[in-house]
Amino acid sequence: MTQPPQPERPEPLSARVARRLRDARIASRMTVRDVAACLNVDHTLIVKYERGTLQPSLDRIDALARLYGGSAAALLVSEDAAVPIVAAIDQADAVQLGRLAAALG
Repeated sequence: MTQPPQPERPEPLSARVARRLRDARIASRMTVRDVAACLNVDHTLIVKYERGTLQPSLDRIDALARLYGGSAAALLVSEDAAVPIVAAIDQADAVQLGRLAAALG
């Protein structure tokens, strides 16, 4: 007797953050050792963050996001589809945010 297919489990937030940290580092054309040097930490710490074996503090996520030219919010959103939207909002100026608020409300 065959069993019905199991529904896919959503990727845990910790795994998404780890993946996004790695993707952001690569997009920034930085090595693990480059990042570690900028943050004055051992490179193995960055590897642990990117593998999801150690969760960075919010302060560290913020520092990494700034180093990569992004925002902590974009790294922490629950859905991958929201990353570019959050990144755009984070980089918007007051006029652009006003236009967005007017369009939404």
